[in-house]
Amino acid sequence: MAQKTYKHMIPLEQQTSIVAVERKSKLISLEEAGKILATKKSFGIAGQVSALSPMTLIRAAIKYGAKDITLVPPTSASIAADLWIAAGRLKKVYVSYIGFEGLGFAPAFRKASQEGTIEVIEADEPFINLGTEAAGGGRPFETVQYLYDGTSHPKINPEIKTTIDPYTGRTVFTIPPLKTEVCIIHASVSDIYGNCQIWGGNRQEHGKAKAADMVIVEADEIVDTDEIRKDPWKTVINPALVDYVVYTPFGAHPTFSDLRYATDQEHLKSYIELVRNGKAQEYLDKYVFGPKDHMEYLQLIGIKRIVELQSMLSLKAEEEGGD
Repeated sequence: MAQKTYKHMIPLEQQTSIVAVERKSKLISLEEAGKILATKKSFGIAGQVSALSPMTLIRAAIKYGAKDITLVPPTSASIAADLWIAAGRLKKVYVSYIGFEGLGFAPAFRKASQEGTIEVIEADEPFINLGTEAAGGGRPFETVQYLYDGTSHPKINPEIKTTIDPYTGRTVFTIPPLKTEVCIIHASVSDIYGNCQIWGGNRQEHGKAKAADMVIVEADEIVDTDEIRKDPWKTVINPALVDYVVYTPFGAHPTFSDLRYATDQEHLKSYIELVRNGKAQEYLDKYVFGPKDHMEYLQLIGIKRIVELQSMLSLKAEEEGGD
């Protein structure tokens, strides 16, 4: 008896055949990335305070002309948010915390918020995280029931609204989707196809990537895909979400990259001092606009200092391992 066929049936031999698809490299130059970023108006950034900040991409975006930016930083940020403000490129920021921990307040953010030259949305951690999840999931908003009861957040954050729960009749709070045009992320290693591994982090990276129209990753090291497969659990971002990869050794500087180099506290102190004293342009001219490429930036930092930062992290790891 002949097999019954249908108009849209795929022949069995085609269903079972293995088709090799040639993957395309996503590796681009820092200059190319900078020119792409210069066209964007809303940025999502991963990392946390002085850790794993995509500083090389931030410097490139500023250098190539990104302006009037709306920024959704991680729940806690330092120079990764403050540098945009020091350069005069930020229009609006969702802020839970922007500061330099033990080194003090973020000077550019403090001045701009006091003078009202930027729009500041008082966004606590749940607002940023849930808004990011709503954007990543394609939802119109996220709801929370009791989170803001008895707080001033609905008064100081105009984007927190209320609606009626159709099932219980209770009033609930809503958080809008925090969708961005581009998300920039620092990775420890990546292959050329966007399989990115982050040795540390706080797992905000995948959510930030899903909430963006485009994702650009900078990586301390580009490795073969076989190296990625050895530790697949470290691959925290679906490579299908990644549009471009940029090779940036020591790219998170002056923040730290887990298991690679420590935070450059002296550099951060210098930045804070210059901006606090009205000399932000001096810093920008030297470290953002001056270097023709990333390697020239690293030459400014100096091989001696880079080795010191590597040694600091190694010493800290040994001390913690001995406890």
